[in-house]
Amino acid sequence: MDFFAWYLGLADPADSSSAGAAMAPGVEMRLTARSPWGWLLGDRVPALLVWLAVGVALFFVARTIGRQSAELTTGRRSILVGLRLASLLLILGLLTLPAIAVRKVGLPILPILIDTSGSMSIVDVDSNSLGSAASPVAGGSTKPIVISRLAAAQKALTSDDGQLLRRLGESFDIRLYEFSEEVKRLGTRDDQRRKVEQLQPEGLVSRMGPAVVGLLEGLRGSPVAGVIVLTDGVPNPASGDQLSFAIGPLAARGIPLFPISVGSTREPVDVELAEFLTDDVAFQGDPMLVSARIRTSGLPSGTVKIELKDSSNGTVLATQEVLTSGSGKPVPVELSWTPEKPGDYQLVLEVEGVADESNLDNNRQSRLVKVRGDKLRVLLVESVPRYEFRFLKQFLERDQSIELQTLLQEADLDYAKEDRTAIRNFPIRKEDFDAIDVVILGDVDPSLLSPSSLELLDDFVRNQGGGLISIAGEMNNPWKWGGTSLERLLPFRVADASRPAKADEPFQPALTVEGSRGSKLFRFAPMPAENQVVWNDLAPWLWAVRIDALKPGAMVFAERREAGQRMGEPLIILQRVGNGKVLYQASDETWRWRFRIGDSVFGKYWVQAIRFMSRNRGGENLEPVRFTADRSQYEVGEAIHLQLDVLDERVLPAETKTIKVEVEAASGKRQAVELRRVGQAELNFQAELTGLGEGAYSIRLADPQLLASVKPIQLVVTAAQRELLAKSVNAADMELAARATRGAYLPIEKLAELPERLPKVRAMPVEADRIVRLWNRWEVLVLLVGLVCLEWCLLRAWRLI
Repeated sequence: MDFFAWYLGLADPADSSSAGAAMAPGVEMRLTARSPWGWLLGDRVPALLVWLAVGVALFFVARTIGRQSAELTTGRRSILVGLRLASLLLILGLLTLPAIAVRKVGLPILPILIDTSGSMSIVDVDSNSLGSAASPVAGGSTKPIVISRLAAAQKALTSDDGQLLRRLGESFDIRLYEFSEEVKRLGTRDDQRRKVEQLQPEGLVSRMGPAVVGLLEGLRGSPVAGVIVLTDGVPNPASGDQLSFAIGPLAARGIPLFPISVGSTREPVDVELAEFLTDDVAFQGDPMLVSARIRTSGLPSGTVKIELKDSSNGTVLATQEVLTSGSGKPVPVELSWTPEKPGDYQLVLEVEGVADESNLDNNRQSRLVKVRGDKLRVLLVESVPRYEFRFLKQFLERDQSIELQTLLQEADLDYAKEDRTAIRNFPIRKEDFDAIDVVILGDVDPSLLSPSSLELLDDFVRNQGGGLISIAGEMNNPWKWGGTSLERLLPFRVADASRPAKADEPFQPALTVEGSRGSKLFRFAPMPAENQVVWNDLAPWLWAVRIDALKPGAMVFAERREAGQRMGEPLIILQRVGNGKVLYQASDETWRWRFRIGDSVFGKYWVQAIRFMSRNRGGENLEPVRFTADRSQYEVGEAIHLQLDVLDERVLPAETKTIKVEVEAASGKRQAVELRRVGQAELNFQAELTGLGEGAYSIRLADPQLLASVKPIQLVVTAAQRELLAKSVNAADMELAARATRGAYLPIEKLAELPERLPKVRAMPVEADRIVRLWNRWEVLVLLVGLVCLEWCLLRAWRLI
């Protein structure tokens, strides 16, 4: 056989120099032939009948030759008959087109796919339950050692010096792959183990079904004994990414699937602090609001404890019990803290861990907050000492965070000597205003103030970022302010204001949405519900200026609502003027809030108002325009909220309704977006941007109407990690895929049973057959001619022709 293989060129090329060369290992040969009459008769005549006819024909040929050579001896006659039959049989054999089919055989391929998507980083596998990778667990530590899902897969494949892979390699050609978005081969046979140990769960999505289908496409034409997939089965919401998506292609090729589930079928227990929002700057003694969102998984509805701490000494600043939902949706929570000392505070917001929670890293976040302790310089100006002035002056004099100056227009000259806070004249120099943070103007008569002083006050607000609080009165404010510099600072025109018809019916001011949620002026209790109760219990007012129309950009914090009214009459109004702010109070009756409760609410309101109005002083927030996005990083499909606050009315025409924005991708592609005015705050523009693909983007203002330079917003959009919303192992889909392909589903704890579940197969063809034709070789033709010539020569020699 070895000589025959060498002669036909089938020997191992590495040893082809010797005639005794052996067949190459992994090579099989077989003789192939066709029906000798199929090309002539087709399949219409039974084969047995044809062979019978051939036998009869050969018999008559032998008989004919025997008759022609009757005078010869029996031996000679037999030789002639044998030569004739040999020639005929050789011709008949050539009609079968004989050939040798040579095929290369080897071990069938067994691909092993390892999921490296983000969900494989979840820590929920007990390392002790894995035992040996190649033998069942016989016992182990009673103390659980919890590791990540990917770490469990790595340990199962590489422990005991890769014994499981070596055991499988005896019967199969093992090929290892990693997959998340796409499939990647893990090196060669020699370095596969090292590659497995280096895997990281960094994939953004888990496309299990497409990964298996893509693998089959790459192995088309190769023998595949089965496909092993180590995964948690957590796909994207798209059904095409599930493992069952590969059932059709696998079943069509008869390839069984062996899913190995890694992780717990129960939703991992986790409490996550998803968001932590607070101001960067706060004031000593000023309540500071902290907003957060808590997301839970693997837990029923219940309560968790959240604490706000000072990281420098661990002091708990605020705490709250939060009712969580069992649906996994984020739950909003608000805490309030009043800093007692100035300085920099590293605040830590932490959610208390729960039983069986393995990942505590996402339970806390920290923020740096600067608390200002410097005194705020306030100038309180009034015409006569009415109740609002008296109670406000008394309170501010006692407040240690306020440095107060007062001016009564109708006081006598000795008043300034008798009162330590009193000054003789309204400021007349710019340097005088430099020493002031907030000016409070009551029922002031502008005719008693010089025009230059009024212009300096306008400059103080508009250009220097100062705060102005104006308190309406029955005699002067706003009635005598029309046509003066003071009217330019008001959030309405004096012509649009009127005195109430009567001032003896009490009414309760109502907070607007901007007042209750968008401002800290009215934060009297830690929680919004409690705060509303405090507000509703305040003593009512008896009168207020009626304002029929507001200037563009004015924001209403509180209003008077009558039964059946769709829109109330504004009572407390905020107006941004240039770099500064103006707060107008359409009544002088906040002093009534002291009824039975003293300064607890009255004082809080005024301190918070003064601090709120002073924030633009000292170089803070002096930019004319603030352009922001709610975050700097998003996932594909998430909405991007853009907001533009125009702080200086001079940089934008008052009638502007939209502002153009240009979004530029890193590739250079651009698209236009429009920001639109929102609500009563008409100097606030917003837009929601969707549909951006993965990549980096620069968003800049591109409207010629805006007379200000604004730094572009830089943000990044990444592929979605939506698979982390469902963290439990998807065992049902894996079992379905295994059952439909005649494979087997196993949890990773039973991986040692895998070799017994795999199909028992022998060496299989790894290449298509190579055909070596025999019927057209010259040796066969020489043999046929030799037989015919020998017969003719014998007939001639024995004188039969």
